[in-house]
Amino acid sequence: WAWPWGPVLCHPILCHPLLCPGLAGPLQWLENCLRRAAEDREEEGVCHPVPLVPLSEENEEAMEDSGFRRLLCQLGLRPPANEQESFWRIPAALSPQQLRLSAASIAQRCHPAQCPQGLPEPPQSAQEPAA
Repeated sequence: WAWPWGPVLCHPILCHPLLCPGLAGPLQWLENCLRRAAEDREEEGVCHPVPLVPLSEENEEAMEDSGFRRLLCQLGLRPPANEQESFWRIPAALSPQQLRLSAASIAQRCHPAQCPQGLPEPPQSAQEPAA
């Protein structure tokens, strides 16, 4: 498993400065949830889906934000499967290593100095002339 843009810790969406205002707390909460899930999976040796339960109003509001939900999807998390589920979940299929990589991406969310390339450029085809 790898990010589609390569083995970097800077997720382009997370490095976008517009994502940071108002979402710093929820992003830190999400980072902590991912790290705890990774630790639990290593300690227990078993992977179960883990619900993301927002216990603060700030986190609840973030879970309603379309950009935050898009981020959850990009990280491989899944929305409630049916009316009996209320919370997004960290799927059992995500390994501790994948969860740590996602958490590390979130940790670097608003530090452009740590993400100097900004949004990655698509690779140029050998057939395209250089500009």
